[in-house]
Amino acid sequence: MSEYKINIPRLKLPKKFAKSPAKYLRKIVIDNAEEGGLLTPENREEYLQRIDHEIAVFERCGYVEYLLGVSQMIEEMSLLGISYFAGRGVVYASLVFYCLRITNIDPIKHNLMFARFMSEDRPKFIEVELLIGKFLHPSHLRDLEQAMACDESEGHSVTLVTSNVVGLISKTSYEIWDMCGLMLSDLANDCDLRIPFDDAETYRSFHYGDLAGIYCLNRRRLVNELYFNPPISFDELVRLCAINRPGAFELFSANDSRYCFQEEIMADAMACGFSEEEADDLRRAVGRKQTEKLELYRPRWVAKYGEASWQTMTEQGLYAYPKAHALVLAYLAYTTAYLKTHFPEEFTRAALCVAASNEC
Repeated sequence: MSEYKINIPRLKLPKKFAKSPAKYLRKIVIDNAEEGGLLTPENREEYLQRIDHEIAVFERCGYVEYLLGVSQMIEEMSLLGISYFAGRGVVYASLVFYCLRITNIDPIKHNLMFARFMSEDRPKFIEVELLIGKFLHPSHLRDLEQAMACDESEGHSVTLVTSNVVGLISKTSYEIWDMCGLMLSDLANDCDLRIPFDDAETYRSFHYGDLAGIYCLNRRRLVNELYFNPPISFDELVRLCAINRPGAFELFSANDSRYCFQEEIMADAMACGFSEEEADDLRRAVGRKQTEKLELYRPRWVAKYGEASWQTMTEQGLYAYPKAHALVLAYLAYTTAYLKTHFPEEFTRAALCVAASNEC
């Protein structure tokens, strides 16, 4: 694995937006959303409200110019034909990141909470990490560095993680993320492929138990679960990826899980009057067994939901998983299963290639 730090310059904004970079960011985000057909008459108001809220938080936290720089970098990578895949994380909960084409999953469509990523009361450090692959020529990096060069650098950067791995088997987690995202991207480009996430044949393949090379699902504990209760929708696959962990699997596969995702704890907390910061604080306290802090929040929860609900939440919350993480796991699991089902030759060739040598 190799890492490159590409500095993000201070952009020269158009005169119209010279004193309002947040408005310029909003223009780019909305233009991209319009171009991608994301804004429809039915959802336009909801999406614009989410965009405005996120940009307001980013502005107060000082990240607007950084995101503008990342947006420019994404555009340059597209022009240079560089395939990339955003590293996993709760950044997928941001609609702004999605509209800037940093991530590739619509957070509203999948009910991802922006507050799980960032709130105005609790800003987090952001450094985007993009995974790029084997077919990147060194000259591309030089071209990218030149395109991003600027005398007035703010000191921000984007990490590009490169690897010789393009396939479906690997030893390290970063390489696995790299190969899954990049195989999808490269194959999609080569075959003009648009993967449908409701393909019945792909979902049937989970039932057959042939999980070799299927990201996240090639675990022995899942064999019976997939045989008797195979996922038949992407939402079910997301949940399965979330519980595919020791402890969590035993708890959630045997029960009607209410708090499989951390965001479910936060949503219920906010419904009974918690602020975004308090809700985030609660799910942290549950996961870390912070008894004293939990006792501070308990009265408000119990007053609305009752003692039994508190017990269920604190017990299941120990194994709750970020939905944004689970969503990307499911995206990669489905993608590898789809490729294995519909492009078996390409899938097998990549798997054998990586198994034989990381240098092929």
